[in-house]
Amino acid sequence: MKPTAVDKAKVTLLVDNYYDVLLPSTEHVVRVGPGQTKKPLMAGHGFSIFVEVWKNGEYENILVDASHSHVVLLNNLEGLNIDPDTINAAFISHGHFDHYQGLAGLAERRTKPLTTYIHPDAFYPKLLVTPKGKIGPWVFDKELHEEKGIRFVEERMPCVVNKFFILSGEIERTTDFEKPWPAAKILKNEKETQDYFIDEQALGILVKDKGLIVIAGCSHPGIVNIVRHMHNITQEKILCIVGGFHLSILPEEIIKKTINALLEFEPKLIMPCHCTGFEPTVMMYEMCKDRFAVNCVGTSIVFSSNNA
Repeated sequence: MKPTAVDKAKVTLLVDNYYDVLLPSTEHVVRVGPGQTKKPLMAGHGFSIFVEVWKNGEYENILVDASHSHVVLLNNLEGLNIDPDTINAAFISHGHFDHYQGLAGLAERRTKPLTTYIHPDAFYPKLLVTPKGKIGPWVFDKELHEEKGIRFVEERMPCVVNKFFILSGEIERTTDFEKPWPAAKILKNEKETQDYFIDEQALGILVKDKGLIVIAGCSHPGIVNIVRHMHNITQEKILCIVGGFHLSILPEEIIKKTINALLEFEPKLIMPCHCTGFEPTVMMYEMCKDRFAVNCVGTSIVFSSNNA
């Protein structure tokens, strides 16, 4: 299964944990500096990406995740001159609040419904069990969002959305070192069980002549599993890997295994975001060298085909 290959793809970090106006741009990474936005941007522990594609004069876009806060999301949309009504569709990677909490506020700023793709299990209550006690549960209120104008499309299997975007469907677990996060729990029929993140999906964009851009939310199923799965369902070379990799809770040995496994795909660019963690990000910088780019709110990753 493949999406239609595009002539140009632009992936913009709307919300992430880090913001730096002094980072330089490179060949495929465009930074925003002082005075280049309508208003100052905000960072926070949430994640949201705006994807735009062009093909023979056609244009399409999709919002990937909706931040931990509508305040931050709406501020950054305005700062980057993106009108909420111009967002054509949305995709929520999984049911953790830092990926969907801004969706209701976004819907309230729109004058029309927003079709939003999601796995049905994302609506189960989720919580974390830590040494200091339980956090949550938090609930993605489906009815509330529908009342505000969100039209959910629930998907379990891989599918192509609006011709240019491929959703992973449920991620196949194939690595022997990417394990479930013990602290993560899910409530089903009021019973607390291990959360295996069956609901977490990824999104891909195929750039003509170049390969597949893979966007991950938090990579709870394992970022290597995710990238391998996306390669398997498209049979395309991996061009770029961007998203939260959720590595900070892992021992150094597993982090290095993960990075080496990602490098085996020979991507042009790797940008760890959000929940990856400081030390794993530093290790990735050291091991990936010129393939690495630091995450930053407002940054755009741009790839074009050979003929664009």
